[in-house]
Amino acid sequence: MGSLLSRRFRWFTGIMGGLGILSTALILLLVVTSMSGESPEIAGRPIDGKMTATLAFFVLWSVMYLAGFLYVSFKKHDAAKLVNLSIALVITDGLINIGMRVLDLPFASGLLGFVISFTIATCFLPWTVRQALLVVGAVLGINAICKLTPIEGGFGFDRLFGVLLTSLFVLPGIFIAWYRSSSRLRESQFYFLQRRYGEVRRELTDARRIHEAMFPAPKTSGEICFTYRYQPMRQIGGDYLHINHCPNDDGSEETLSVVVLDVTGHGIPAALTVNRLYGELARLYAEDPFIEPGDVLALLNRYVRLTMASHSVFVTGLVVKVDPSKHTMVYANAGHPPAFHIRADGSIDQLDSTTFLLGAVDDETFDASTESVDFATGDRFIAYTDGATEARNSEGKMLGILGMQAILASSSIQAEGGWPATLLGHVDEYRNGPPDDDTLVIEIYRPLSKGPEKRKPNKGRKDAATVSP
Repeated sequence: MGSLLSRRFRWFTGIMGGLGILSTALILLLVVTSMSGESPEIAGRPIDGKMTATLAFFVLWSVMYLAGFLYVSFKKHDAAKLVNLSIALVITDGLINIGMRVLDLPFASGLLGFVISFTIATCFLPWTVRQALLVVGAVLGINAICKLTPIEGGFGFDRLFGVLLTSLFVLPGIFIAWYRSSSRLRESQFYFLQRRYGEVRRELTDARRIHEAMFPAPKTSGEICFTYRYQPMRQIGGDYLHINHCPNDDGSEETLSVVVLDVTGHGIPAALTVNRLYGELARLYAEDPFIEPGDVLALLNRYVRLTMASHSVFVTGLVVKVDPSKHTMVYANAGHPPAFHIRADGSIDQLDSTTFLLGAVDDETFDASTESVDFATGDRFIAYTDGATEARNSEGKMLGILGMQAILASSSIQAEGGWPATLLGHVDEYRNGPPDDDTLVIEIYRPLSKGPEKRKPNKGRKDAATVSP
């Protein structure tokens, strides 16, 4: 506003000062030309002291605006000072015009001269309606005092009517001030919102990069592999996947622990909660790399109950621990959507929730029970967050758990690690419009053909879990 006002103020004072110099020069030329005759007069009026006074008023008018122009050109001023200076200049302009009329000077334009100056001012100066009314009120008040008092003849209803009628001439200037002020306000708001949106977008981009850095890299070699696809509803979300690798003491293939969490809510608040849970999970697995799934959920339940439940923040969680040396998978589910165990022969088992969601009940009520299933070569474990099951079609019907199971049963056998992309593609096709929740799909699998990390076979034992493709 300060930069805009300074630039417009120089334009206004420069134009008005230039008009003042031109008018003064013309009057001076008329005076000089008329005085060369035998009976010097202008427009039928003899040149006398009043003509000299007119010339003095025009000089004053010109000097006033030019001084304002120079004052602003050579020194930077704040917006408030420039507004007050512009108001003072235009009010003084009105007083000069009214004064020339009261003194009955030649070329006196009276209120009409002020209206012209005021209208030009509203075209250049970024006044608000309140500031424009302040100028108008001061000048019209002085004009009414002069017209309705003995200064210019005294009170009369015809004179009162004339004062009210001439006051309407300032309405165009007030309308211009209102229109320009409203437009400027809209432009300023748009500029501010656009700039702020850009800042927030950059901040969210950085936050998403930091948030996604907490997610593990997929593992596509070894006895146990996993892969996933994550689709946040917004730039960052409240779903999270934690992985912990722990080599067994006997030198056999490492045990893999997987934690899937889904925080209530979306966007930045949910992402901030995920950051806190990330630190807590890192601490738990650093203290005990072989911690059991039930114990993980019990400790997380206490953490959420003590730190987040009072803010109505709850978490669903699924913890899986796979030990390839034992061909088993132990899991515990705290209110999370059921997972699916796809065996090498194509059969599908549904693995339901085993306890309450995290933070809903106290330690005594929370039962961190676990379940164990065989996990042989060629088996797969599919987990997901409720953004997949709660996807709605054009009729408002949710995909649901049965819908997810139907996709798994009807689709052809996917390449190893291909289920996350396939399931997310089906969910997107089913969904009507953009996602209304974060969606995370995970696949844990034991490949039929081992990658570079091959486990040495035990002598005298044949791997009974090996299935021919």
